[in-house]
Amino acid sequence: MKEEHQLTTRSLEIFKELVDAYIETGEAVGSRLLSKRSQFPLSSATIRNIMADLEDVGLLYAEHTSAGRIPTEAGLKFFVKGLLESSDVRNAENEDIARILESKANEGIDSILEQATSILSSLSKCAGVVLSPRSDHILRQIEFVLLQRDQILVVIISQSGHVENRIISHDEEIAQDQLDILSKYLSEYLYGKTLAQGQLLVQNELSTQKDKFSAIATDILQRGLQAAAEQKSSSLILKGQANLLDGVEEIEELETVRHLFEAIETKKTMINLLNATSKADDIQVFIGAENTHFDMTGCSLIASPYKSPTNRVIGAIGVIGPTSMNYRQVIPLVNCMSKVINRLLEEE
Repeated sequence: MKEEHQLTTRSLEIFKELVDAYIETGEAVGSRLLSKRSQFPLSSATIRNIMADLEDVGLLYAEHTSAGRIPTEAGLKFFVKGLLESSDVRNAENEDIARILESKANEGIDSILEQATSILSSLSKCAGVVLSPRSDHILRQIEFVLLQRDQILVVIISQSGHVENRIISHDEEIAQDQLDILSKYLSEYLYGKTLAQGQLLVQNELSTQKDKFSAIATDILQRGLQAAAEQKSSSLILKGQANLLDGVEEIEELETVRHLFEAIETKKTMINLLNATSKADDIQVFIGAENTHFDMTGCSLIASPYKSPTNRVIGAIGVIGPTSMNYRQVIPLVNCMSKVINRLLEEE
């Protein structure tokens, strides 16, 4: 495909007008309509020639033998690339969105994300989706409780009062008073640290102080922390799935939506996509089958990461819908939403 600078200004204008018309109508766009929409005084014949050139470079294709054209997935990516480079995407926060989310701030991050997903779904007329942050609590206390001869309960208490339990098994016999010593040691040593930090600290401590603990105590310390640090799968919040059925009439379209619902139901595809977004610094757009993460033709995901007050990416928020979704509207919307969430997390 030719690069943008190799297309004439006139060809780019016709291409953008065609994509906008396609997004508005969901139908193939003909030269007559484009001649009315274009800022250039071009005849239908000239526009047909330009459309043929755009088809040759892979930006457009014709579903049928008629003169109408629709953008390819590569064409949509080309169109979206231009939007992402536009200053309109990085506009100021939408005051209405900010005000609604601010009203949920005192209820915690989960309420903010729930509300954000509903807003995205409502305004985009697609499905709003959020990958909520994995827990990375600051530790206050860790306790080991002997349940049975071969089972130990690991209790993790964060400074915010959040409590999580894990059960580990062990082969050697150990008394509760020995577990109490380990509990006291870990609680004092790891106070104010995250579990991830705790794992690293204890691993270093055990490697340099091998005589300080018995073999069984060392094993329980390591496996207890590992079990505690094993985070659950990221939580997926999804709103507005029914919007994906709007305007679906053809059996082929219904089949595409069915596959999408199946992927959403298993959550694996969505989480993989949003995890990929979480590794980026800015808004990401996944269009149709062209992206290896997204093998469901006919659907797109627009998503942006959001960060903790320490500037660490902890989740992603976005919109999923048909490839004909309104990118001009949805991209700035998702970008605005992630900005508001980032700001609220900083203030919190």
